[in-house]
Amino acid sequence: MPTIKCPDGRTISGSILGQLNYVLKEATNNHKFGIKVRDILEEGYTKQENPYIRSFKTAKEYYGIWKNLAIYVKKEFGINRLDEIRPQHIEKFIEDKAELSPKQLKNISAAIGKLETVLKEKFGLSVDYGNKELITGRWLANKIASEMDYQGRERGAYLDPQAVVRNLSNPIHKVVAELQWKAGLRIHEVAGLRKHSLKSWSSGGGVHYGVQVRGKGGYVRTVEVSKDLFDKVSSLIEEHGRIDFKYQDYLYDLMEASYGSGQPYRGSHGLRYNFAQETYKRFVDSGMGHREALKNVSELMGHHRPEITLHYLGVR
Repeated sequence: MPTIKCPDGRTISGSILGQLNYVLKEATNNHKFGIKVRDILEEGYTKQENPYIRSFKTAKEYYGIWKNLAIYVKKEFGINRLDEIRPQHIEKFIEDKAELSPKQLKNISAAIGKLETVLKEKFGLSVDYGNKELITGRWLANKIASEMDYQGRERGAYLDPQAVVRNLSNPIHKVVAELQWKAGLRIHEVAGLRKHSLKSWSSGGGVHYGVQVRGKGGYVRTVEVSKDLFDKVSSLIEEHGRIDFKYQDYLYDLMEASYGSGQPYRGSHGLRYNFAQETYKRFVDSGMGHREALKNVSELMGHHRPEITLHYLGVR
């Protein structure tokens, strides 16, 4: 049974979810909530920085995020103890949530930050869930949220996505960008590509190539790509086991490539706009009607409702 030994002699035992229940009890003042500000101050904390969750609503929200994080790190990394979670594990968890709203992403960061504070202040554990200056761990969520706020003002496709890809300095980033532009993949879908994701099939007298991803809500789809892009993806997976990149480095490279090619920065999501618009046009130019073309693009992008895709086509 996983056991965490605290400096004061206490132990936190049980599954990683069981550990969270124990931590939640401490954070909510033994489930009584409502600890007074004066009591927090008397304990040497500030109103902003303290290990307590004072309302039932916040506790419910934060615990839900803690639980999702715990389930994720156990499944993806085999981690069974809260003190074994590292910034890189949290970053992968956040990348998987990269298309949530800015508010939701900031809540994720705040919840993980509270968990870190409770473990440090109430249990004396030396844990590291991220650095604000280096934008590691939980702070990646704030970075993505800031980018999304910016994109809210500068939303849309790149004027010349080919020039953006060409100007990227990192060869792995070029492949990531091509997958977003040519296959319409979300960031966490690119990061999730493994050997089993690579697909090929025969049809119409030829061989076709594609990547299979699991999107929002567990929705599985396969998007066809060129043989050239397929080979690039295969090569990276063969070398690293997956497409290995840091999201914040990718964003910075995209920004530099955008400005370097003389066009506005549209974030990583802008390339999905390019995919939607170019693919829709190709379908319509081939003789397909609007509704059928919209439905097909929606399926390729992993949207459950065609209405969502209309935003990517510039239709409000």
